[in-house]
Amino acid sequence: MTRERHPKHGDLYTPVTQELLDLFERMAVEHGSYRRVCAVSGTRMKVFRFMRRGKRKAISMSQLDRLITTTEVGSLRDFIWFTADDLVALGIWKPTQYVAGRKRYRRKMDIENPRHDLGC
Repeated sequence: MTRERHPKHGDLYTPVTQELLDLFERMAVEHGSYRRVCAVSGTRMKVFRFMRRGKRKAISMSQLDRLITTTEVGSLRDFIWFTADDLVALGIWKPTQYVAGRKRYRRKMDIENPRHDLGC
């Protein structure tokens, strides 16, 4: 196994915190509903719901910028931004392990449980 950059190395991320959830709430109050916020910003309801419920651990700067720009609520300057490797170092994301000879990365779960790849 070799050490390479995280697959999501091209963007900056901020962890989902109470401040971010409060921003989402302000967006919903401003536009009337979460559904309207998603419609205005072009974000899928499922993705937005996962962020609100804490199933996503971080949000990218490009996605949050789209939400803030289209809803005109909040500012990117209110958040601390990290690279993908920083989030791994902080323990927010799990490290990605690469397998020699494969073009795509595999999660540690896939390496330890090969039957997971077969859909069993």
